[in-house]
Amino acid sequence: MRYSIFLSFLMFIGCLSSTKQQEESSQIASDTVVETKEQRYFSKNVEDELLLEKAMADALEKITASFQGKDWEYMYDFDTTEEGYAPIGVYIKVRKFAEGVYYAVIYTYDQAETLIRLYRIDNNTMQEKVSESFPLLTDPSDTIFDANGDGVKDFALRYYPLSGCCRRDIYYLYLSPEKKEGVLSYIELINPTFYPKEHLIRGIGYGRPGHVELYKYRWREDVLDTLEYILPDMATKGKTFLKAKRIRDFYDTAKGKEIRLTKLPNEYQTVIDLDYFLDYTAEDFNSD
Repeated sequence: MRYSIFLSFLMFIGCLSSTKQQEESSQIASDTVVETKEQRYFSKNVEDELLLEKAMADALEKITASFQGKDWEYMYDFDTTEEGYAPIGVYIKVRKFAEGVYYAVIYTYDQAETLIRLYRIDNNTMQEKVSESFPLLTDPSDTIFDANGDGVKDFALRYYPLSGCCRRDIYYLYLSPEKKEGVLSYIELINPTFYPKEHLIRGIGYGRPGHVELYKYRWREDVLDTLEYILPDMATKGKTFLKAKRIRDFYDTAKGKEIRLTKLPNEYQTVIDLDYFLDYTAEDFNSD
């Protein structure tokens, strides 16, 4: 009888152990599947990036072979020779930046990503100044202009992020590439309008109409100082406006930190997409 009870106990323990082993084996198999999927995804991304880099190298070779000291544009498909991969799109734009100085902007792009680089052409050598990548559908573009009014050309990359509730025109601004060595850092701006003659930037922040601010920045050499923010006055349901030095002053319980305006100052009438800022009704303030 005791032997029978002991044998039953061993069988019970064995069943528990077997069940636990099966669960552990199942979990290991599940983790292996997840890891395999992640490895495939990572491997695919790395391979895609390498193909964009190969196309970039090919574009540099074409510039070195074809540049003749004048503005030049060229677009073509780079054949990856990889099975299952579509050709990589390549767009080359060479522009005169200053007297005797040319820069090349190169785009390489596939069905998911765009790689953009800025190079200084110096005696048939290419000095990399900017390198950024963007999801393809963000519509990236570039421009060369004097952003801060110091008489020196600057470089900007613009894109529009895929996700977000509100207007989000993003600029990466690289100041004075010709005056700076090495790879450049950027100033990030949202919904800006540039006024180089005034050494100012006016623009719209990020948020819904009625709850988003206008801003004004002033250049101090390569640095931006905040001058003011303007926000529709919730107390009048947007019929008037408030002006403050800091955004938090609009919401500070201590009064007197903001200035009340009966109308929007004329200097903001030329801000790009000002209609978005003004696109509110009295109902937009009811929840506050």
